[in-house]
Amino acid sequence: MSVEIDTVFRSRANSRGLLLSALGVCVAEVRRYFARRATNRALARLGPEELKDIGLVRTEFGYRELHHDRLGAPYWNR
Repeated sequence: MSVEIDTVFRSRANSRGLLLSALGVCVAEVRRYFARRATNRALARLGPEELKDIGLVRTEFGYRELHHDRLGAPYWNR
């Protein structure tokens, strides 16, 4: 193979690799999005007591971990 052909071949192979890497990243992001969506749908079906059993609490912004030591006693006596 000549140097010119070898250079063109390597350039095309590298650009194809970059394209496939970018496509792989996009596919991974889409899979993560659908996994988050499925998790949110499952959590939305749970009631407050069930969420408390698994250590979560529903807030206006979504869900957060339930920590009894962070908000003080009056919050948890409701």
